[in-house]
Amino acid sequence: MHNHEFLRRLSAAAMLICLSANVSRAGDFVPADLGTASVQSTLQAASDIPRQMVAFRQTATAMRLEGEGAARELTFYLSPEQVTTAGILRLSYTNAVSVLPDDAMLDVELNGKPLAALPIRSPNGPATHDLPVSAKDLTVGWNKVRLRAKQHHRIDCSVQATYELWTQIDPLVSGFLSGARPRDGDLASLLSVGRNGDGATEIRMIAGNEAPQTILRDGLSLVQTLALVLGREDLSVSVGDVGGSGPGIDLFIGDPSDTKLPQTARDALNAAPRGLFVRQGENGRHVVTMRGSNKSEIQSLLLAAVNGPLLPLIRANKLAMAQTRIDGESPGTHPLSSVGYQTTPFAGRLFQTSFDVVMPADFYPGDYATVDLDLNAATAPGLAPGTQLLVRVNERAVASLVLYDPEGTTLKDKPLELPLRAFHPGVNHVRVLAELPLASDLTCDPAGRDEARSRFLLLEETTVTIPPLARAGRLPDLAAFAGTSFPFKGADSFGLYVDTPTPARLGSALTLLTRLAMSAGHPLPAELKIGRPDARQSTNALIVGAGEEPLELAELSGQKGDRLQLSATDDLVTASVTTGGQISDSQALLDAFQVETRLAHDQLSLKSRASDWIARASTTVNRWLAYKDIGREDVKVDPRDRLISLRQVAAAEGTAVWTYVNASDETLLQQGVAALTRPATWTALEGGEAVIRRSDLELVNRYPETYGFFPITDTSPANLRRLAAAWLSDNFMIYVGLVLALMGGFGWWVGYVVPRKGVRTVE
Repeated sequence: MHNHEFLRRLSAAAMLICLSANVSRAGDFVPADLGTASVQSTLQAASDIPRQMVAFRQTATAMRLEGEGAARELTFYLSPEQVTTAGILRLSYTNAVSVLPDDAMLDVELNGKPLAALPIRSPNGPATHDLPVSAKDLTVGWNKVRLRAKQHHRIDCSVQATYELWTQIDPLVSGFLSGARPRDGDLASLLSVGRNGDGATEIRMIAGNEAPQTILRDGLSLVQTLALVLGREDLSVSVGDVGGSGPGIDLFIGDPSDTKLPQTARDALNAAPRGLFVRQGENGRHVVTMRGSNKSEIQSLLLAAVNGPLLPLIRANKLAMAQTRIDGESPGTHPLSSVGYQTTPFAGRLFQTSFDVVMPADFYPGDYATVDLDLNAATAPGLAPGTQLLVRVNERAVASLVLYDPEGTTLKDKPLELPLRAFHPGVNHVRVLAELPLASDLTCDPAGRDEARSRFLLLEETTVTIPPLARAGRLPDLAAFAGTSFPFKGADSFGLYVDTPTPARLGSALTLLTRLAMSAGHPLPAELKIGRPDARQSTNALIVGAGEEPLELAELSGQKGDRLQLSATDDLVTASVTTGGQISDSQALLDAFQVETRLAHDQLSLKSRASDWIARASTTVNRWLAYKDIGREDVKVDPRDRLISLRQVAAAEGTAVWTYVNASDETLLQQGVAALTRPATWTALEGGEAVIRRSDLELVNRYPETYGFFPITDTSPANLRRLAAAWLSDNFMIYVGLVLALMGGFGWWVGYVVPRKGVRTVE
């Protein structure tokens, strides 16, 4: 054997041993359909070419697998060169301590083919698995990785214990390792950009300290277009005069002859061709340039790129989004298979699956119709009492169905009605859960668990039917703002106001704008302005600031009449009703003292107990009469615990809406915008005001006492009938009044007529 051949084989064997050792530290895995020769050749190729990470498009929230059986689909984009050179799929994860390591597994599929089965046994730190992938298993464009976790609790066999089970894929480390470097000028290479240390996809706009807003105004459409191309819900936009470090995108806009640009920007633009161009920088950084002489030329060059190389990328993102959500814009029936659900027998105690329903911006919720969930499912014989199916909409339980049958049951198009009142404009999260206890669960013997015997089966033929909806734009409504960018989605331009043009404030405003563009599905016609809008202005505005809440917000929030109203007493952190714009420390101390010194219920006198019971009963009745569900009541937030607030009010004139985003300083503004735009928080926005608490970064929504309405665009008899039914469902006391009036009228008629007509007897 020749020396070089011997060295080649020795090198391949050594790499295989190193990979095996690395995997064994995280736990063994079983590769599917990969021979030793294929593994060796793949690893040898990877050792000869530097590896570059291609990140998954999904955020950390979409990479979390919860419960006994959970599935997630992740995607990454490859160029033809990257497919040819093959590579390695890297998955790094951490799991809950409660997961039993003996039988917990993570099944991995790539483009519909089994790739590996990985053990889940890393609660004390991340475990990383490198899975070699051959070129024949890859696809030019989007590749799909399907993960399915099977995990059980160590010591607890109750249904509630299944909520403690989770496995989290790390979005910073996980992805596809490719040996091919993307070509400069290939705009599709943007899809491989990694995330920074905060787990965000950063777009950094390079602008000088002198009048940076001039450059940013020219780049508003471009930064929104990049957001739509990336299709990620963890975008963060920053502004600075130098490029960033680590994974991300540096964006340079303008002409190299512009002296207002920093020198780094002029150098980058001078080295780039005219138009939109991308090249690979250092440390995973992408450098994007848009070279143009003026705003008009930049817009023209951007339009050419959108109609050219960017068009298939944007279309692919829209198609991927449509395949994960049910569109409620038009009435229709949608099978669960249309949102990616796959029928899989389930052998655990708590089955769960979820999907999103996107309602239009002018959807008016009410009890005039229902969203129908027609179940096609089956349960196994021998399940214990308590077997049931639950449906939650936006984390509120709205429907249930008893499934207990000792002999098992089969459901064929079994209707389950979900009230429209539980939905709101924008994105609605629907979860279907089935509690499936067995009598043997009480013994809690992991060794005696029979995974070969399924307990439940939900077929992908299960359908969701959206009824005709009442359409009337309701304000304030932060759900429509976050879900569909209402009222900024139209063709009319709106003002994006920043009180002071500092990098932190400008970056926060641009982050919000890109998030709204993704909700709308297209760039928004925003105009960047510095300062505050005129109170007499009649156009929509998004106002971002740091410092005391502006006086005009306090004035507008107290307006009465037929305009939208927020209650006069501000229980949240917003300072619109207190002297000097802040709730006094004395009042805060008094509230805290009263909470700490309040007597326990059993220490109260009999009279106090009765008064307390009446007050609580009255509150419950009033909440029911006002359709206020548990969890929708106003929650007080300590003024010192406010991180950021978001509020909608009506403009002083016309039908325009002003949306305020405010924090006490720009550091909190940046942190607050990052928390506000997290996928789970963004889709949970509702009502007229929202606050992020500093202590736990939790969202607190607040609902207005009354709503205002935009002019109705659909004046058809059918829509007017649905609106009337919806309004009467909101004001059902009218029905009570009519019934009482009719009963009283009938009693009066009997009392008036009978004495005068007499009573006839029939013999």
